[in-house]
Amino acid sequence: MDVSEITSRPVVSPSDLIDLEESLAVPDQSQPLSVWAFRGQPKGFQTLVPSFQRIFTSKKSVGTAEIIERDLIYAFRTHYAKLPDRTQDMPLPDQIAEGFDLRCLSVMQHYGVPTRLLDWTSSLWTAVYFACAGDPGQDAELWLYDRRVFWKQDTKPELAALRWPAQQPPREPDLLSRRGSHLIVELDLKLTPRMREQQAHHTVSADVFADHAPLILELAQASADATCFRRVVISSGCKEKALRFLEEHKGLTASTIFPDVEGLGRFLRWHLDSLVTTLL
Repeated sequence: MDVSEITSRPVVSPSDLIDLEESLAVPDQSQPLSVWAFRGQPKGFQTLVPSFQRIFTSKKSVGTAEIIERDLIYAFRTHYAKLPDRTQDMPLPDQIAEGFDLRCLSVMQHYGVPTRLLDWTSSLWTAVYFACAGDPGQDAELWLYDRRVFWKQDTKPELAALRWPAQQPPREPDLLSRRGSHLIVELDLKLTPRMREQQAHHTVSADVFADHAPLILELAQASADATCFRRVVISSGCKEKALRFLEEHKGLTASTIFPDVEGLGRFLRWHLDSLVTTLL
């Protein structure tokens, strides 16, 4: 995959981001209105790689990764069911029990556990925050795709249920063990308060070591509109100005992005990394 083919010119000011938002809001009268998903990354990684994959820096063993993933899911379920201070707006243990591995991974990600899920948001400005709040000396990247590229998922009943929140969902397909598959799906469950606040959903691949970028690009190309998957570079010099714009004009700050204690702790760990990069 040649990332440069889907990368636009660098954003250098908040006005460029405003122009981007307005360009996405203009519908093609011959097509249904697009619904965009966004992901901000504070560095120019040029890939869409979930956090779980970054653990395996020296050796990528699929079998080992699957064993570790299953163990983490089992351990999380066991301890989650015993939590004495689980809030009422969090999922019940039965909702992430056996047969609901993807839902379990979604809640695990909420608590900062590395998983094969990749976070997205329907809010451009939330994604801009994540792109600009870390690594101030590095250019950031903003990825976006038209969610209609996953329309075929809705034609398969076992996968369609993964795109819609439900109090009593059907058992999930065994997606995690489909080795060698290029399958990628959307997971839009909004199980936690933070996911609802951030208008968040996930993409998840059957390949535990997949880069999601080429898989989404393949869907975009199959839709006959490759422009529905894009990458935008945000220059390092724009980051501070963008964060100021977000606070003053969009009301977006760390406290609104992370509305709970776990989220605040996650943000502070991220902020610590940023300070170390800036000051040391």
